[in-house]
Amino acid sequence: MQIILVRHGKPDLSSKARCTPREMKDWVARYQKAPVPAGQEPAETRRLAQEAGYVVSSPLSRCVRSLEYLLGRPGSPVDDHYAEAHLPYLELDTPRLPVKAWRLLFRSAWFLGFAAHTESIGSSSVRAGQAADRLIELAERHGSVLLLGHGIMNVLIAWQLRKRGWRGPLHLLLKDYWKPSIYRKERR
Repeated sequence: MQIILVRHGKPDLSSKARCTPREMKDWVARYQKAPVPAGQEPAETRRLAQEAGYVVSSPLSRCVRSLEYLLGRPGSPVDDHYAEAHLPYLELDTPRLPVKAWRLLFRSAWFLGFAAHTESIGSSSVRAGQAADRLIELAERHGSVLLLGHGIMNVLIAWQLRKRGWRGPLHLLLKDYWKPSIYRKERR
């Protein structure tokens, strides 16, 4: 059996801007709505999606659109369990730092338990366990399943898959857009 985790395509939104912690809320909202341009999808990732026994995605538009590009058609199933674990932020008006710096700082703080205005690492991990169980059920039924998901949630799901005996990449934290991570397990 095989489970393929793919991070969505790169949204068309610059992260070169500078902002305050409070303004990160607005940047994240723009990121949520940013389109994913067509034509970025790698041929190998497209092949994996088209050959998968089943495909599913996060309900967030960047994943839905990315999967449409890979399959050449709309209408694939979505599931809220696969949605991203969003960034926390602070209600502060200083300092003004690059968005990339805030993303790194807030995500690191989130992994350490800071969850202002978002789901906690603990809740996200529980949801990732449920997501992994759903993917395993789909793989048992269809032989292979491809999830078009998100950077952090894919990391959490991968940890859960490995805890359940699936073999695959150990570290996904720096996986780029469109990159697949394949997990395998023999049928029982």
